[in-house]
Amino acid sequence: MAHIQLRKETPASNDEKVIREFGALYLPPGAREVIFAAEDDPYYYEVYAGTHSIAIQRGDCAFSISHDRKSALLTRGPFQLESPSFATLVRGFSPENRTSTITNRTVLPYVNGCSTKQIFPPDRPGDPTFQMLNIPPYSSEQAHHIHSTVRCVYILSGEGRSVVGMDKKTVSSPLTPGTICVLQRMCPHHFETSDSNLVALPVHVWSSTPGVENQHPMFNGTFRLT
Repeated sequence: MAHIQLRKETPASNDEKVIREFGALYLPPGAREVIFAAEDDPYYYEVYAGTHSIAIQRGDCAFSISHDRKSALLTRGPFQLESPSFATLVRGFSPENRTSTITNRTVLPYVNGCSTKQIFPPDRPGDPTFQMLNIPPYSSEQAHHIHSTVRCVYILSGEGRSVVGMDKKTVSSPLTPGTICVLQRMCPHHFETSDSNLVALPVHVWSSTPGVENQHPMFNGTFRLT
């Protein structure tokens, strides 16, 4: 079992401490672990890496991918899910079962030459969602940024890097097919590529909506000087 906190029995390097301090966790291809939501996270989830038999309870659901990595599944409970490599369980959300291929190219434009498609789009604002993100060679997902809720990401194909931290200290971690990364809310990060494109499948445990999260006194009362 794994958690966002450092494991006491394993000495951590300075880079690992930075990664965990900012709220990132990486599991290499072939890892078999379970990551639980942090105690202070407002939305409960569990991320399963590797082969697991997952008991999805009534009222919950799980986003997963098939053994051949050509299909995505959204499965509602009660159900016993046999997950071969990646699944994210979300508590308190139970839509209809869905299946979608993930072999077609992305169709929606995104920043910096990137593109995306909604594998399972949210029916209502805020519903959990499963997305596909394609980052072309020699690009980055966007500028260094944060999200207000967790991202549970499976790397489907290609190679790249995940950069976490702030200006005075950032750490770059490799992203290869089968890598799973969990980025806690407010974790400063971005993905970037060199000579290969990168296809990532992020689960948004809560889907952000335009014109809502930036409507608060702290944001509205702040003015940039540059």
